This record gives sequence, C-alpha cells and structure tokens, in this order.
Amino acid sequence: MSETPLGRPAASAQRKNGLAIATLIVGIAAFLTGIVPGVGLVLGLTAFALGVYALTRGQSKPMALVGGSLGAIAAVTGLISTSATMMLILNGNL
Repeated sequence: MSETPLGRPAASAQRKNGLAIATLIVGIAAFLTGIVPGVGLVLGLTAFALGVYALTRGQSKPMALVGGSLGAIAAVTGLISTSATMMLILNGNL
C-alpha cells in the first residue's frame, strides 16, 4: 500500500465527489423540467442548495457550480411558470 508524504494511506487522500455528482444530476433534471409548474421550482431549489452545500464541503468545484447554476436557472423558470399557472387558475381562465 502506498503512502502519502504525511504517512496517510493514499486512498484517504482522494476526495469523494458524490455530493457534487448528485448536484449535477439534480441540476440537469431541474433544467430539463424547469417549465413544469412546481416540479422545476422544487428541483431547482434542491439543486441550488446541494450545490452550495457541495462547495462548502470541498467537493468538485466545476460539477457543483454547473449543477447549482442549472438549478438556479430552473428555479427562476419554475417560479415564473408556477406563478403564471396560478394566475390563470385564479382568474378562471384555466
């Protein structure tokens, strides 16, 4: 088993990127469903929160940033589509 200069095993020196990968997956799903009222908003906020959490935990920065950014775009789009749908329902046009 190889060791790092500090005497730790090499396997523990590798960072785990599971949270950043989850952020990217949820961000892509949120981006693709962003126009669906309610779904895009919830998934977008989830992806954004996961992205922020992944960045604070020292996960892969590019994956966390892309996933969080896609989630933020989806959250804004979901908010607009949810608001428009609610306005249509409340005005009796739907």
